[in-house]
Amino acid sequence: MAPPAPDLSGVFAGGTGELVVGSAVRNTGARRLGIKVMTGFLAAGLVAGLGTPGAARAQIAAQVAGDAPAEARIAGSGATRVLPLGDSITLGTGSPTRSSYRMGLAQRLLRGGMQINYVGSQSNGAGGDNQHEGHGGWDIDEMAAEVDGWLADTQPDIVLLHAGTNNITKGDGPYATNRKLSGLIDQIRAARPEAYIFVAQIIGSRVPRELAHDRVYNRLIPGMVAAKQDPLITVVDQSTVGGIDLHDLHHPNDFGYSKMAWNFYRAMAKVFGTSGDTGKNPYALQSTHRCLAAKVVLDGEVRHRTECRTWKLRTVTAEINGETRRVRAWQTLRTVKQAYRVRVAGKVRTRTRLVSKWTGPGNLSTL
Repeated sequence: MAPPAPDLSGVFAGGTGELVVGSAVRNTGARRLGIKVMTGFLAAGLVAGLGTPGAARAQIAAQVAGDAPAEARIAGSGATRVLPLGDSITLGTGSPTRSSYRMGLAQRLLRGGMQINYVGSQSNGAGGDNQHEGHGGWDIDEMAAEVDGWLADTQPDIVLLHAGTNNITKGDGPYATNRKLSGLIDQIRAARPEAYIFVAQIIGSRVPRELAHDRVYNRLIPGMVAAKQDPLITVVDQSTVGGIDLHDLHHPNDFGYSKMAWNFYRAMAKVFGTSGDTGKNPYALQSTHRCLAAKVVLDGEVRHRTECRTWKLRTVTAEINGETRRVRAWQTLRTVKQAYRVRVAGKVRTRTRLVSKWTGPGNLSTL
């Protein structure tokens, strides 16, 4: 049997991981905490968290398109209110702390000059600011049934939306899921006319059938958002998170969540003008610590455990479509048994020894 192809999920051709639809330009002036809007009329009373009149929103849209020369950062009375909205990925399943992308994103934004306050009815993760609306197993329909109440209670300035994974898993299909996502975005906009909405193209499942549908769904999202002609909505590409970035079949490990935090941050930085050294780009790392669920047999019983190892991006030779190529792939150094032969008293004997060997993740779809 041919060896499994190396896992190439960590190999990406540059890019920042986000597609921005109608984002604001960068702020070149002094940076203060709050939300940046593009306007020359500070007297309009556009204070973060209080909402803006419809006329002012039209003014923002025109200035985003480049019609106005002035820009200013409007400082609110407190930190910007951010609602992370989604399923178990937003909750943080797969991470020991259940911090999801939320803590890493908040830290990057703070280093970049923007203080946020997470809001929501749920609370998970490290640190004191860990509110969210991440609900394990929920699909878009279930979120839509509750979102009006959540928005009324939390009054967010920003909504971070990663949704659709469970719709695909349950068999809705990418086109139906995209229509449902569009409806959910419309609900959010109706309830929060001035909120910034960051809509994620979802991370990739390890289940081959689901991954194929994930890819179609993700291709539909930018066009659906662009058709809304809403300058306050940004599409964020999270589809580059997958493979060994996942702890199990659907949920990121902490390294995968660090990629999600990076992708959200890069998209938000372009809208709100944050800058400076916010930490390393996880996509540029050549060595990482990842925890993956593994299936093992103990005393004849199949069990699952989490295996945490150092993984390195190495150049390896692989057979791809009948051709031998040199590619970059993530591998880890394992101690394995190796059989060898020796001659003892004129007879050949087979013995085993422990050796170190670079190996890939194997089949990731069999957990």
